[in-house]
Amino acid sequence: MAFNIIVSKKAQDEIENAMEYYAEININLAFRFYSEITETYNRLELNPNYQIKHKNYRAIPLKIFPFLLFYVFDEKGKTIKILSCFHTSKNSKKYPK
Repeated sequence: MAFNIIVSKKAQDEIENAMEYYAEININLAFRFYSEITETYNRLELNPNYQIKHKNYRAIPLKIFPFLLFYVFDEKGKTIKILSCFHTSKNSKKYPK
């Protein structure tokens, strides 16, 4: 039962900012970050039932990089909307709203 992934503008901007940051350090690191984002989308498509972290938002951690992808999903509509790519060093009070 695969779900369709929709990435919000905010989340896309956060992903791009992280990729730019990692590219400044090492271009291969940016590619690895992008690869991990893609792998995480694939995991979500197969099983979106990760822990609810805040309000009705669920979060899935990236395996290597210190980020959580916050999302909501519509089981009937078979869609997952990525709301934020949240760096885990940020204050949890800044979780997506």
